[in-house]
Amino acid sequence: MKLYYISEFSLPSNRAYSIHVFKMLNAFAKKKINCTLFVPYLKKNINKNFIKKFYSIKGVNNIVIHSLFKNLINLNFAYRFIYGFKICSFLKNIKQNNIIITRSLISSFLLSLFKIHHFLELHQEIKGLTKIIFINLSFIKSKYIIKLVFISKGLAEYYKTHSGNFIILHDGVDTDSFKGYKKELRKIKKITYTGSFYKGRGINKMIKLSKELPSLKFFLYGRRGENFSDIPKNLKIFNFVNHNKIPKILVESDLLLMPYSKKIYLSSLNIDQDISKFTSPLKMFEYLASGTPIISSNLKVLREILVDKKNSILVKNFENITEWKKQILNLKNNKELMKKISSNAIKTAKIYSWDARVERYLKEYLKFKNYSKI
Repeated sequence: MKLYYISEFSLPSNRAYSIHVFKMLNAFAKKKINCTLFVPYLKKNINKNFIKKFYSIKGVNNIVIHSLFKNLINLNFAYRFIYGFKICSFLKNIKQNNIIITRSLISSFLLSLFKIHHFLELHQEIKGLTKIIFINLSFIKSKYIIKLVFISKGLAEYYKTHSGNFIILHDGVDTDSFKGYKKELRKIKKITYTGSFYKGRGINKMIKLSKELPSLKFFLYGRRGENFSDIPKNLKIFNFVNHNKIPKILVESDLLLMPYSKKIYLSSLNIDQDISKFTSPLKMFEYLASGTPIISSNLKVLREILVDKKNSILVKNFENITEWKKQILNLKNNKELMKKISSNAIKTAKIYSWDARVERYLKEYLKFKNYSKI
């Protein structure tokens, strides 16, 4: 058995999409499954040692990367069709006993035309012309899609009128990357946020909190060129760091925040694309795996994983900075609750490991193969 994964990002990339894919490939490779990753473009001199360090993965020898274009391109609608067609032309000649995964609707559409069975994994809603073509024409019910894979119940709810054959697999975490660190709970002094600084991620809340709580130190990791003014001395802002450094940063912190707003935006460009109802943030699972106590906005989609006063503290009135201050100070003075949250967070992370996610994929594929024989 082999795995073929069709992606739409070029390498190298430190975006969540890229990290997700390589962690999945690594988990498959640990099962002694040879993996092939299709990417539009691979920068020269990117070798296996680079991939191993950049993404903190061990199964790199079982992963082959195929680049379909010689130059970095803007993967617009037309190029996505060309890209997908090239891949399908290759895959149609391989043996049937292989797992194929894509996160591209266009690639999935073409795979169906080529009568190639595959998994289609979706992480966000679709709008406009894409929705008209792929949803309203009922393509998403294609018999060649083994399973639709949604990253949250919220996203499955969005697609519910268009699909029936689906499973929910939240994002995951590489629990092995945290094994080299021992979590020691201390009195809260160092508060950390990691991730993108896009609108709705709560960066302004972090700045306000640092001013409200001058005796505590705040650390923000993930800046990509954003500029801030009137920053207090107890707040440090760092550029985006390589993903392999995240476990150490999280474990060495005393408190981790996810101060999301009611609307969360996918990027600085797609300001109209609100993902607050179906997001499954990588940082949440990494936060949990670190064992460092978490305080988060009380969003419905996050409650699929987080439980108030069990594996996290959820702020109900999360647009109110006073409520955040109150919850931080309450937890700061409650060592027993910190211990409880830390212990339960680590247990939760183990449930959502990449290894567990791959096990579910293999289970669904085996069910499909057995059904096909009937």
